[in-house]
Amino acid sequence: MEKSRDTVQLNSKEDIANLIKRRRFQILVHSYIYYRLNDNIISNIVFDRWAEELIELQKKYPDLSKNIELYDAFSDFTDISDAARLPLDNDPRLDSRARQLLRDCKDKRYEV
Repeated sequence: MEKSRDTVQLNSKEDIANLIKRRRFQILVHSYIYYRLNDNIISNIVFDRWAEELIELQKKYPDLSKNIELYDAFSDFTDISDAARLPLDNDPRLDSRARQLLRDCKDKRYEV
């Protein structure tokens, strides 16, 4: 399997917690881009890798996972297909972040 460029060394509970939080935010934002804005900026392979990693971390560290931001949204996230059921509505910060990320990436896509 190809190594992700943002692979993190998990040397402590803090490293694990930070990675769980990062993956939750990444999956939430990219799900919003895909399901609400009908676009994408990452491949399905990358998204699936992030989702599988998050699922594994939440299973391996359930007590730690419960104390990390967005636990309620991801408490039942046990399969990649669960991304379609994430709470993507009624969060203006999520909408703003997703749109900004999409704009930033679109601008860079066309740079030569």
